[in-house]
Amino acid sequence: MTPKRGGRPLRWVALIAALSVLAAACAGNSESATGTASETIPATEGGDATTAPDETTPAGTDSTGGTATATGPADTYRLGIFQDPITDNPWADSDTCCNSVWNRYVLNTTYGFLYDLSYPGLEPRASLAAIEEVPEPVQEGDVWVAQIPMKEDVLWSDGEPVTAHDVAFTWETAYEFCLSGNWTQMVSAAQPHPNCGGGNAEQGAETGSVGVLSVEAKDDYTVEVTFNGKPGLAIWGLGNGVWNMFVFPRHHWEPIVEEARNSDDPKDALLNASGEGVPALGPTVFEEHVKGSHARTVKNPNHHETGTTVSSGGVEYETGPFVDGVDFTLYGSQDAAVLGLAAGEVDLLLNSQGMAVGLQDQVSDNPSLAAVINPQNGFRYLGFNLMREPMSDLAFRRAMAVIIDKEYITDNLLQGVPYPVYSAIPKGNLAWHDEEVEEEIKADEMGGASHQERVEEAVRILKEAGYSWEVEPHYDEKGNFVPGETLIGPDGEPIRQLELLSPTPGYDPFRATFGQQIAASALEMGIPVANLPTDFNRIIDIVYNEVVDGELQYDMVVLGWQLGNPAFPTFMRSFFGAENLTVVTGGNNNTGFNNPEFEALLDEFDQATSLEEAKPIMSELQRIIGREKPYVLLFESGILEFYNEERIDLPFTELLGGIQTLDGMQAYVAVR
Repeated sequence: MTPKRGGRPLRWVALIAALSVLAAACAGNSESATGTASETIPATEGGDATTAPDETTPAGTDSTGGTATATGPADTYRLGIFQDPITDNPWADSDTCCNSVWNRYVLNTTYGFLYDLSYPGLEPRASLAAIEEVPEPVQEGDVWVAQIPMKEDVLWSDGEPVTAHDVAFTWETAYEFCLSGNWTQMVSAAQPHPNCGGGNAEQGAETGSVGVLSVEAKDDYTVEVTFNGKPGLAIWGLGNGVWNMFVFPRHHWEPIVEEARNSDDPKDALLNASGEGVPALGPTVFEEHVKGSHARTVKNPNHHETGTTVSSGGVEYETGPFVDGVDFTLYGSQDAAVLGLAAGEVDLLLNSQGMAVGLQDQVSDNPSLAAVINPQNGFRYLGFNLMREPMSDLAFRRAMAVIIDKEYITDNLLQGVPYPVYSAIPKGNLAWHDEEVEEEIKADEMGGASHQERVEEAVRILKEAGYSWEVEPHYDEKGNFVPGETLIGPDGEPIRQLELLSPTPGYDPFRATFGQQIAASALEMGIPVANLPTDFNRIIDIVYNEVVDGELQYDMVVLGWQLGNPAFPTFMRSFFGAENLTVVTGGNNNTGFNNPEFEALLDEFDQATSLEEAKPIMSELQRIIGREKPYVLLFESGILEFYNEERIDLPFTELLGGIQTLDGMQAYVAVR
């Protein structure tokens, strides 16, 4: 299937059958929430408002239908981005403090792993490991041990050898410094490090669960991982764990780690160290980031996979890098970015939400440009701060879910481009999506119901929980809607003014529209909700960093996630596990959700040793989230991406999550 050109209709790209192939091929073997699951793993450090580059279209350029003239050097790949990276520090990039998709685009291709996934088929493959299969752990007394031999000819970008000591150092540092976010599953520790205090299971599994006891270098090229029991797929061989943990250079970081260790705040000192000059394992090396303008990486001359052939999902291609550098140009809006693409300023636009469908014609009418659409691996959601009233009340959350008419918003206000979602596994993930669960949650949230039916159900839910109104919302005998006034809580006090944070229309018009409509629907019900359009990085700062007296300082938020490894989705623990509470451990659970039934199922899922065992557990986990509603799932859409096909050659364009899943394919793209 080819991408759109010259006015031909865009088509949905069928999800590669490799997910089904993977399920059969890897029943014994390999999201971000780890590795690739960044915001989306939301970042938690805010940034200043971005500054767009010069948006003036060069003279003689037709931004809607003319030829896109390549103005950059043929040895540079030029990518357009829409928010500033928050950090250039690779430790911080995967920590809750600063883990943003905008960092990932710049830094992800500098990292290396023992094992990785091949795309588009999602098959586990050896990278630093010398053997193709992830080794099975064997029992040795009370513990289980796996040994991974490493390739002996791999060099860091600065020429130093890559050894097992680098792997052990990375794990020990992340463990000792209590790193959170994506490090949770990469570390997968059996017990929290003593430094973390009070059972920081963000560092690993709960007490009694299976996890990693140690990662050691048995010799220069043998990594030994020791577990306190037989590990399940979630942390060894299919999910996320040490086998695909980022590996960082000990010779560079050891003195920095030692200095941080002796500081007043070791974790903060480590996460704020500069990332400039860090030797790389991946195809690129980070060079610079100029805030508000651009970032740049350069070719890794020692990339150990350069020249290797990848066969995956029916596609065969060669590994680069084939360019000397990658430039990331910051644009203040999608309109400006498409003008820049048409003018030949950039080669491809990176956006985890995809591009606005309203800009499609500008690309369709330009013979140099191409558009492609793929299924998303993520969702957008309304999140509640369960540490505050009335969000802590399930009846309030259920009523809010009922009054949100997702179908009306997507079909009428957003022209049917996004589609409503009700369960956490995307429809595009054919191997894991459970349609029955989706329909159950849809029925509970009155999906497809009329406005009158929604109002009556929300009123019933709230009244049964002890709420009342000065004027109760209702339909009169003539069928006219009478809005509610002043919702009064079960304690007899009017509900205070509530705030809903949502991205600005310039950043994401879909989420901005949902924010507006959610607030409007709440006001109809007499619920005082004010929608506050806010810069994305600022939202992340508020909902992850601003803690007063042990409580996050927000009420509700509209955000989104990319879910990382679709072969074995492990994000449920990261987003909703009690050990990942943001206010306790700095983890991704910023709602405060804590449910014993859910926790027990998380442990069962982590210990599952087959897909047949794991999938029903994942379905039940989704049911609980649908019932308890720390999130109300809102919508998703196909991810629409634009690029200059006369300037660049991509090995393939059909994959779950789109081209941005591979950060623009920096390792594989060729530039003319």
